Amino acid sequence: MKNRILTLLMLTSMVAVAQPKARPGDFEEKREKIEAIKVAFITEKIDLSVEESQRFWPVYNEMSDNEHALRKAQRDAFGGLKDFENASDKDVEKAIMELADLSVEIEELRKSYLPKYIDIIGAKKTAKLMKAEKEFGKRLMERMKGEERPDRGPRGGRPMR
Repeated sequence: MKNRILTLLMLTSMVAVAQPKARPGDFEEKREKIEAIKVAFITEKIDLSVEESQRFWPVYNEMSDNEHALRKAQRDAFGGLKDFENASDKDVEKAIMELADLSVEIEELRKSYLPKYIDIIGAKKTAKLMKAEKEFGKRLMERMKGEERPDRGPRGGRPMR
């Protein structure tokens, strides 16, 4: 029953995410839907109990919010490199180093949360979490590529199951 509900949630959300014609605010709405799909996907993959979910998701969401802020800073820094041909070497070097520092900071953030996850859900489920995150990201990218490429059929890439 739990799996059917999660599958239904995922399928419903995917259909909504795949709708064309972007409007103002659509990006944030899509992001929220993707996050809902991700929560369902991870919950199913690592088989969280109700108690584990109650303790785990607030910590995971905190880490995700911090990571999102760092990734935004990374995108902003990368924006400074768009016209690097006309920038000075010093400015380009500064932007490159900032990007590298932010990449390290993101990985250090993710690493700092591992002991918290292990404390809440254990080492094996933490390993499953890492695997599920990677799998989700891969499937999301495949799906996004499929939406951009009409030669992949009417539904784009493989469905996220």
